[in-house]
Amino acid sequence: MKYILLCICLFSLLGCGTDTKTQQDTKPTTTANGQAKTNQGQDAHVMAAKQALSAGDYAKAIEEASASIKDNPNNAEAYSIHGFAMALSGDTAKGLVDTKKSYDLDPNNVANYYNMAMVYKLQGQLNESKQWFEKVLEKDPNNTWSVYGIATIYADQGNDSKALDWLEKAITIDPSVKAVAAEQDHFERFHNNTRFKTLVGL
Repeated sequence: MKYILLCICLFSLLGCGTDTKTQQDTKPTTTANGQAKTNQGQDAHVMAAKQALSAGDYAKAIEEASASIKDNPNNAEAYSIHGFAMALSGDTAKGLVDTKKSYDLDPNNVANYYNMAMVYKLQGQLNESKQWFEKVLEKDPNNTWSVYGIATIYADQGNDSKALDWLEKAITIDPSVKAVAAEQDHFERFHNNTRFKTLVGL
């Protein structure tokens, strides 16, 4: 339960909260060799990797992202997906290497900021994780799950007041956060806290 957020954050790979693209931007085109790609350079392997990751099939996501990297060693998005899937599979060290590589290739990919935050979180490097969540919020102040991610970090660090302040911000942006917070281990010890109960409706 502690990392139910990991399931939610998969939407970041689709640009959730940071996507300003239009339908025209993502319309598939065909390259000279006939391989379907979008205007962002997303090849068929990247799309398959995203779908596998969203379905919780990390091995498939790694396989597809690896194939994309083999075709294009400079595909920042493929490295981000590969790294996140590796981290979710238990290899957080490799996950961090890949998400950092993605950042080196494309420092403006906000979805990768989120993935880096989550990889650091899985490693237990909470301060580093919080810094990357904050980087997301610099670009997208209403990114619900980055706000919520910071709330969980403060909760894990024992800073109850800040945890509840950030949780309230997340709920204000998206009330569906209530149900997540009510069930997550991060906030289990808060269940007798009056303010927490009011926030999540317990």
